[in-house]
Amino acid sequence: MSTYLLVHARWYGAWCWDRLSDRLRRAGNTVVTPDRAGLDEIRDLVETQAEPVVLVGHSSSGMIISALGELVPHRVRLLVYVSAFLLPNGITPPDIAAGDSESLLREHLVVDPARGTVTVTEPDKVFMADCVPVDATWAASRLVAEPLLPPGDRCVILTDGNFGSVPRAYVECLNDRALGPAAQRRMHTMTRCRHVYQLAADHSPFLSDPDGLTDCLLDATARFSRGDKDRCPGEAELADIRIRAETA
Repeated sequence: MSTYLLVHARWYGAWCWDRLSDRLRRAGNTVVTPDRAGLDEIRDLVETQAEPVVLVGHSSSGMIISALGELVPHRVRLLVYVSAFLLPNGITPPDIAAGDSESLLREHLVVDPARGTVTVTEPDKVFMADCVPVDATWAASRLVAEPLLPPGDRCVILTDGNFGSVPRAYVECLNDRALGPAAQRRMHTMTRCRHVYQLAADHSPFLSDPDGLTDCLLDATARFSRGDKDRCPGEAELADIRIRAETA
């Protein structure tokens, strides 16, 4: 069995992982869900686990798990990006967002200069379009304002020797209205992953399709344990993965 450390994105909190955590634990795994923690706090959690972790990052937290893959590669068994920013050195989220015509996020951002915060209007539409209404309403009510300028976690340069030595998997969310599927694909093409999965899900698959996301995580972990070669799957394999994730 494995230890999964799940890192939530901006605006969210550890609560967003509850359904996924329950499923992973029922499969016999240990699950750790830090709440609104910074890079150094999460690094401490990674280093104090009994075994190297499967580190899962959603959306903006993709940058955090990449940094940890660089800083403590010996403590990370696998990096899994869930509709997340997987950025090469020198590329920033605005660089990706600038070409993301599928995203609705930019037009729903509300900046409050006086408070120095940014919020999202209609988050149920942007983040949770595939959730049943009661779940979307509940989750939207839990989102919080974020600092306009994120806390100053140090910039980490990714190297082939550290970050490049950690296996990676990517979960594409095909109905994502916050980080479009084409933008997701662009990123995991620039920084290739061992396995790529596709879910017919919105930006919050841990809420709208926790079973499918659980299947992806367990499959990626099992494949790494078998020592599969480091490669991206072809279109036929992507289709097979998508079908299994949807029907499991």
